[in-house]
Amino acid sequence: MTLEEYINTNLMNAVLRGFTKDGEITVRLKGIRGRVFVITFVTILSIPELLRVDVPIEGFVITFVGKLKSINEGLYEYEALDKVGILQRRTKPRYAAFEECSIYGFDTVIIDVSENGCQVISEFKPKLKEKIEMKLERINSSIVDGTVMWVVEEEECYRYGIFIENISPEWKDLVENYKQIGEGL
Repeated sequence: MTLEEYINTNLMNAVLRGFTKDGEITVRLKGIRGRVFVITFVTILSIPELLRVDVPIEGFVITFVGKLKSINEGLYEYEALDKVGILQRRTKPRYAAFEECSIYGFDTVIIDVSENGCQVISEFKPKLKEKIEMKLERINSSIVDGTVMWVVEEEECYRYGIFIENISPEWKDLVENYKQIGEGL
């Protein structure tokens, strides 16, 4: 599977952070075709000529910087400049998980964990950079606070990444449990 196919299959309609010379905005990724990435704006003051979008892919972040190419029925096409950056978002190893929890009472499943974050599938629709509380049902109903880093809308649910700044002993135990199972990603 090519990078283009992966993004168009798994990240279509992902809500991501965009950056302009005037600051941060929120965009929805509609896909990529070669050097062109297509987005719609979730929040916007004016249409930027140059735009940077960070796309999370399996523990990495690909940064596209593009120049406005065309506008067609609310879709904005940006042609990527020559330089594209790849950063590793996760600084810690991650492990496959299947851990039921809830976010504000909405059914949620943690599908991978790391020392400082996780990926979930949830009925709760978050906003980028929103602070959330996860209630870990199996671990004494402990509460874990986190920040939403990216969001993809799936059929009837949402998949998103959560950064956990203050690591609790319960979270450390949870990660250690899945680390021992050994399904590293």
